[in-house]
Amino acid sequence: MSHNPDSVDTEFETPLSLVLSGHTHGGQVVLPFLGALRLPVENKAYSSGLIATPRTPLFISRGIGWAILPVRFNCYPEIAVLELVNPKLTA
Repeated sequence: MSHNPDSVDTEFETPLSLVLSGHTHGGQVVLPFLGALRLPVENKAYSSGLIATPRTPLFISRGIGWAILPVRFNCYPEIAVLELVNPKLTA
């Protein structure tokens, strides 16, 4: 778990099965065909949802809050419920 999704691009000593993150608010203001106006991350592909990165899957929640201005446009608040399953126990 990491507040900033950019941390998934860091070298880790132990392989990670999944990184859970937030910080982006999904872009907060998302324009059709253009995407998020502002993403507070270096990798602009890290907006929200499940993302397959070269190292590990990354899930970014849009959350329910906002930053700077209390505005959301075309970016609904989200409380994500994830079901994590151990593949060794489900075979």
